[in-house]
Amino acid sequence: MQIDPIERSVQLNVGELASFRNKLVTDRSSSGHWRASIGRDWHQTMEQQTRNAHPDARFEIPLSAQWRHSEWLFKIKGRMDQLIPTANGYLIREIKTIRHTLPSTEEDLVKFYPDYFAQIAIYLRLASIQNEYTKSILSASLILIDIDTGTVQTVEIDTPKADMFERQLNAMIPFLQDRRNSLNALKECSIKPAYKKLRGGQAQLQTTLNKSALQAKTVLLEAPTGFGKTGIVLEHALRHLQLGVYNRCIYLSSKSTGQLETIKQLRAMSADAIRYLQMRNRKEHSIDTPTHTCSTDKQCEHTSAQLWRDADIHPGKLFKRGTFELENAKDIGAKNGLCPYALTKSCLPYADIWIGDTNYVFSPQSRGVFIDTIGFDPSQTLLIVDEAHNLPQRAAEALGIELSATELLFAYEELRVSGAPRRFLRPLEELSTRINTLRADQTLSSNTHYTLLDLCEDIEQQIAQIHIHWNSVPPFVTELVWRVPPLAKCLAASPQKWLHWSPSNGVLRATCLDARKWISDCITPFGGSILMSATLSPIEHFREDCGISNANSIMAPGYASWREGAYDVAIDTRIDTRLKNREDSYLTTAQTVAAMINESTDEPIAVFFSSYHYAQNIEAYLSKLHPEYKLSIQPRRVDLEEQKLFMEHGLKTADALFLILGSSYSEGVDQLGGRISKAMVVGPALPEVNCVQEARLDALSHYHREMRFQRVFIEPAMRRIHQALGRLVRAPEHKAKILLHGRRYAENAYYDQLADEYKTDQRITNQIDLINWLRRKTIS
Repeated sequence: MQIDPIERSVQLNVGELASFRNKLVTDRSSSGHWRASIGRDWHQTMEQQTRNAHPDARFEIPLSAQWRHSEWLFKIKGRMDQLIPTANGYLIREIKTIRHTLPSTEEDLVKFYPDYFAQIAIYLRLASIQNEYTKSILSASLILIDIDTGTVQTVEIDTPKADMFERQLNAMIPFLQDRRNSLNALKECSIKPAYKKLRGGQAQLQTTLNKSALQAKTVLLEAPTGFGKTGIVLEHALRHLQLGVYNRCIYLSSKSTGQLETIKQLRAMSADAIRYLQMRNRKEHSIDTPTHTCSTDKQCEHTSAQLWRDADIHPGKLFKRGTFELENAKDIGAKNGLCPYALTKSCLPYADIWIGDTNYVFSPQSRGVFIDTIGFDPSQTLLIVDEAHNLPQRAAEALGIELSATELLFAYEELRVSGAPRRFLRPLEELSTRINTLRADQTLSSNTHYTLLDLCEDIEQQIAQIHIHWNSVPPFVTELVWRVPPLAKCLAASPQKWLHWSPSNGVLRATCLDARKWISDCITPFGGSILMSATLSPIEHFREDCGISNANSIMAPGYASWREGAYDVAIDTRIDTRLKNREDSYLTTAQTVAAMINESTDEPIAVFFSSYHYAQNIEAYLSKLHPEYKLSIQPRRVDLEEQKLFMEHGLKTADALFLILGSSYSEGVDQLGGRISKAMVVGPALPEVNCVQEARLDALSHYHREMRFQRVFIEPAMRRIHQALGRLVRAPEHKAKILLHGRRYAENAYYDQLADEYKTDQRITNQIDLINWLRRKTIS
């Protein structure tokens, strides 16, 4: 859909007009594509039947028309399924596959599938103004096919149903007018600068960003933590929205802290003048009330459309102070029996800025929430991805597929009880049996690989051919079975792209090794994109991992001169932190932590470890050496509020905070800046050597051995260190002493990957060196 608020015109297809306020659920799960495949098969079957009965019939007839309604010009395009000559004119037929017991009353069918009836009504009305049909008598019918049983029911479109065309136009007018008013208000609103007084480097980055956006569709913005990237990029986005370069902005961050900081910055710049919506996940929206209980899947959304209309809820009116809060969605959901998640999704078309997780664009299962939103046009949208250094990994994880033998067995039993045919159950049972033989951390043998591929392809064919009463089985069964067809494609793909292995006994996982094309395909449709992070470097490797070419992208670096000299770094070469040798130096590490605590009397120190196990071992040693020290090791599996409480309590009461590299504490919590002036990083946290990492090494066979090791192991480890250390110096007045504890930091392969501010000639070879360095004042 493309809306021109100035001309008061809208270009859209028949499906978009028909589904407006009729269809609240987007099914972008793996089953969505296969439901479409089944739909195509039934269309072909019905087409052949019609050809046999009506040789003069026409199929897939394009239709376009302009229709003016309430001062708006609708430019509508569509494609009619069937057009059959009659004695006095033509019969228009629309074919739809559903999962609903047929035959059913017309009243129920209209209630459950209003968008299908609206669609055929739109075709009937638009055809009536085409020159080809003006002298003909037109009629229409909707053919519904239950894919579970193959039952067919035909519903004739009478005058009340035909009037659904006007109803849809009337329903859309308030939305179009709202978008027009919103865009006009955006152009006229006063946007405050991101910062009252610019710090060193910020003005230059603003200029660079504006120039870069004119030169390439994708801007790669790299600037240190604490530089002010969020504010600068948001100001850039808001100015371009005002100018009409874009009509919407999507801001993605994989960390909740990043999303909340973005909202805080946005409100400071625009107050309530600009509508924004933070799309939280399904679990956070969940309610359990007498009127509605949310399920763990999409099922609870399917009953919302009629309740939405009954409650006469208008999304544009739900926004308060520029947004629609999560708690408001829950309250309205509980009051009206609505799914809060569906309610929030339905407010997306009315917001100028969408804020959410990277999955909403880069996950096949979740991206439909944003991409299929009514009125969304990627070519008129600016995409901003924060913490973009995580994008290749997050996208690859989102593409992965996993099947458990136990879950498959449960699904098999449910399908057997529901009466699924034996020819479908047989390969499903064998697939479960085969997966059950898989052992943990093992890749598939060639024989097992091809056996599983044959079984998955067999199940895929059966899904398209048989009729199953999907409504009679639990939703998890449907979701599980529909994972099999995409898994078949993964098993058939190049081994350079996918690894097929078992992460635990009786589990099969397809892990994506190369998400470049997927990431590129997701980014390309957008009118502009900004991928930003403090740690994109090495830039060429990041470009390659994201499938971004030099021709379509440009760098926009932010340089903070105040970071020069902010870090006093030393490399401790006394110990070897590799897994096989680190136990020999636990005592030295504990003594080093103690020395840093002794030299830091006014505030705690931060110690970063590669794993919980490593941190716990040093905690045990240190507790024996100095039981008087208060040590705080980050807790596992806590929410954002609990993280903040831990950090605040630790900063006030602890002698040392033990944090894990790569965790939300080291990468997503910004409370350390200016409050920690001494930190220690215990060895680079290299990824675990396992079959996945070995497969990634093999996938980079075009590189020499040292470069492959650097790409797969060293670069991710050093990036985690940069993310952690960057949060210690977030302003010109911040200073920090950093001890890189482990001799590998002095090796060229690791030292060369350090950012310039962390490179040093200072080496710690004994305890005296350490004490002297700790007592040396940091140069201001």
